Formats: sequence, C-alpha cells, structure tokens
Amino acid sequence: MNKFVATVVVAAAMATAPAFAATYAAFPAFNGVNGNGGFIYGSTDGSTLTAFDTSNTGGACALGTGSTCLYSSTQGNLPQASVGGSYPTVTVPTDMILVHPGNSNALDVYSAFVAPTAGTYSYKIDLKSVGIDTTDGTLYTAFTSIGGVVAPGATGALPTYLSTGTLTGSVKLSAGELFGVYVNRNSVYYGDSTGLNITIGTVPEPSMWGMMLAGFALVGVAARRRTIIVTA
Repeated sequence: MNKFVATVVVAAAMATAPAFAATYAAFPAFNGVNGNGGFIYGSTDGSTLTAFDTSNTGGACALGTGSTCLYSSTQGNLPQASVGGSYPTVTVPTDMILVHPGNSNALDVYSAFVAPTAGTYSYKIDLKSVGIDTTDGTLYTAFTSIGGVVAPGATGALPTYLSTGTLTGSVKLSAGELFGVYVNRNSVYYGDSTGLNITIGTVPEPSMWGMMLAGFALVGVAARRRTIIVTA
C-alpha cells in the first residue's frame, strides 16, 4: 500500500509541477559573440544602449592579449567585455567576465539578459573590483530596458581593489525586454576593471503553484479512497 501511494504521489508531482526554465548565467555562456547564451553587451550613457559590434579572439584587446573580447569598432577597444588573457594591472577573474568602462560617462559598459518569454525572473548579480591600480573605485547600476527606454534600478559601489558587491531580486519582463547591470568609471577609468556574472531564472507564477497543490490534493483523495476499499 505504501509503495503504491508513494508511486502515485511521485507521478502526480511530476505531472503537476511548474515548468521551470533553465537557469541562464553570463560567464559560462560568454564566447565573444554578442547575444550568446541570452546575454548582450555594449556601452551606455544611462539612457540609451549601444551593443558592441566587434569580437576578437586571441588578439590585442585593450587590456592585454590572449583573451576573448567584445568591444565597439567605433569607440576603440574600451569599453569592453572579455574573458581570459593576461593583464599586468588586472587580476583576471577565472569565474567572471572582465568588463571595463570607457573614458567618459557615455561609455559605461553593460551586460544585459534578453528575456526569451514573458514572466517573472529572479536574478543574482555578482561583481568584483579586479584592477590593482583602482583609485576612485567603480559604480554599478542594475537596469531594465523596456521598449528601448533604460530604467535604472538598484545601485552599488566597489570602493577598493578586490572589493565585491551583489544584487539580488526579481523583475517582470515581457519577451525581448532586457535586464542587466552597467558599470561606471566613477571619474577615473584606468583601474576600473570589474569582474561580473549574472545568474537569472524564471519564477513560477502563483497559478502554477496552485495547480501543483491541487494535484497533490487529488492524489491524497485517491490514495485515501483506495485505502478504504482495500481495508474494508
């Protein structure tokens, strides 16, 4: 009897559980192609976004060689987003994308997730200051971009070398809308290399949880009825 009930419960849970989408993470998906893994990169002045249009693998990025990077052909090699490489003034992270803003406030560097479907998404943004000659630190701002309009959200700062920051929360997005973070040079851009990773996944809607609970209730009723019939 217990085995039967357990089998029914497991089967019902599988049938009624909400469909969780895959979790998306920027760092493992980065390969020097804009849009890979659901993430795009570029520069922003805080109101408009300009996606990077050039990739470079193993060549001379602005901060060193041997990396895979994205940057704009019209703005020089900074700002940029990259992985790997060797940089004399940077502790290159092995578990984050290296992002670096440009030499003006119009060249903040951003990473953004493009929602594949409408829904509520939970997120975790991890940042780390990795430029060893950091002077004024780095500022960062989470944002959404709906219909091409940038809406800044939570902010934070990385004041010193190897300082870290984390932003967590949830955001509602329609298909094709963006959520991400941009890094500001905070006056001096030379030491503002920043490690970045964004992890994001969908949150089941309340109606889905209701369906799952209803499924478990039906399983309980069926199991109870079978117990009464067998033991009567």
